[in-house]
Amino acid sequence: MKSALVVAAAILLAMPVISVPTVSDAQVLTGRGRATPTRRARPALPRLTEAEEDRLWEAQSEIGTLDGQVATLRAAVQTQGALTSEQQAQLDIHVARHTELQAVVTQLETKRNGR
Repeated sequence: MKSALVVAAAILLAMPVISVPTVSDAQVLTGRGRATPTRRARPALPRLTEAEEDRLWEAQSEIGTLDGQVATLRAAVQTQGALTSEQQAQLDIHVARHTELQAVVTQLETKRNGR
């Protein structure tokens, strides 16, 4: 009898533990096999072509040059008191060109930033 109890105890201890999932376990395990929803991929930002990139850099560089020339003409106003008609014409040309280039820069930066 004693050996039968030892054998029964050994069998019970050697068996794997079987647990029945509870309701809370079933709720957690429910979503495991479900396919994840596909996320909408963001459209790729439009890239500038090499020509557009060059045009952007050239426009920014020329804007810097024009700003320097305008500053020189405005400094002449401070020293002379007034611009000559030739200087005023140059100033008008520089300001008009600056406005054109700034529009190009704004357009290309907007395209590059995807707005």
